Amino acid sequence: MRSPLRLSQLLVGQLNAADVLPEQWTEVVEQARSAQVLGILYSRLRERGEFQLIDVSVQKHLFSSWRIFEKYRRDAQWEVEHLCAALEKEEVVPVLLKGAAYVVEEESFALGRTFSDIDLLVPKCDIERVEELLKWHGWQGTHHNDYDQRYYREWMHEIPPVVHVKRQTVLDIHHTILPLTARYMPCAEELFSSARQGNGGYRLLSRYDQVLHAATHLFTDSEYNHAYRDLVDIDGLLRLLVEVEDWNELFNRAQLHDLLEPVYFAIYHAQAEFLTPVPKGVIERFSAALSIGGMRRRWLHRLFTKVIVPPHPSALESGYALAERLLFVRGHYLRMPKRLLFQHLFYKAFLAKDEA
Repeated sequence: MRSPLRLSQLLVGQLNAADVLPEQWTEVVEQARSAQVLGILYSRLRERGEFQLIDVSVQKHLFSSWRIFEKYRRDAQWEVEHLCAALEKEEVVPVLLKGAAYVVEEESFALGRTFSDIDLLVPKCDIERVEELLKWHGWQGTHHNDYDQRYYREWMHEIPPVVHVKRQTVLDIHHTILPLTARYMPCAEELFSSARQGNGGYRLLSRYDQVLHAATHLFTDSEYNHAYRDLVDIDGLLRLLVEVEDWNELFNRAQLHDLLEPVYFAIYHAQAEFLTPVPKGVIERFSAALSIGGMRRRWLHRLFTKVIVPPHPSALESGYALAERLLFVRGHYLRMPKRLLFQHLFYKAFLAKDEA
C-alpha cells in the first residue's frame, strides 16, 4: 500500500496546514479540486483553526469552493423540500441517498461536499406513480429509445434519470441499491423498514445501511472518477460508528444484505488512506467471512489503491490506466450475467451508434 496523500493527511488532521510548504499547496489545491473535496478541505481547516495559517492566495481558492458549496446546499434543500411536498400528495415518503442526504442533513463530514444530482429511493411498487406525479411538476424522462428503457426498467435498480425542464436539476429514482441482475442481492424491503426519519419530509437509510450503500457504490462500480470523494464519505460515515455494538451491527447488516465484500474493502481502504479508527479485529472478522481467496483479495487491493485517488495527473501512479480498465470490466461483470453483459456491450459498441 502506498503512503496516504498529503491531501488525505490534511483532510483528517494528520498533517497541520502550517507544515505544508507554499509550493506544495498548488498540488494540494489542484488535487482537491479535481476530486471535488476542496470545499470539504476548507471546512475542516477552518474547524481546526488552521485556515488562517495558510497563504492568502491559497485561502481564496478554498473559500471560493466553499461559496460554491453553499449554493449547492441551498439549491438542494429547496429542491428536496418541494419534491417531498409533491410526493406527500401521493403519500410517498422518499429515502434520500448519498451526497444530497449528507448535505441536506448537514452531516459534519460532508460540509463543503458538492454533487451533481439528487438520489431518491422509493418502493418499486410506487415507481410509476412517482414518475407520473413528477411529470406534472416539470420533470421529464431521459433515455427514450426502446433499448435504454428496457435496460433501466428490467435490469437496473433505477428508472432513467429525470430532468427538470426549467432548472435542469437531475433526479435519480432508485428502488434498490444494486441492479436486479447483479451478483449481490441486497434486500430492498429491509432497507426501507430500517430507514430513519430525516429533518424534513424524507427519510434516510440507517447509519449502517448508509455505509453499505456507499461501500457498494464504490467497490462494485465500473467508473472511478469520483472514487476518492466517495472514500472521503465512507471515512466520515465510519467515524460515526463509535461503539463496538455499532461495528457488530454493521457486520450483521452487511451479512444480511450479501455485501460483506464491498464493506470489507471500504473499511480496509478508508483506514489505509485516512487512518479511520477501526476497532481491533473488525477487518479480520470481515476478511474471515469472505468467499474470495487471498490472492484475488491482494490483487483487488492493488487495483483499488491505484484508482482511489484524485483524478489529477500529480496523483496518478504507473498502472492507473490498466487498473481502471480492469475494474471497469469487473464492475460490469458484477452487475450482469455473462450473456446479458455481452449483449449489452455489443449493443453499446455497434448498434447504439447507428441509432444516434
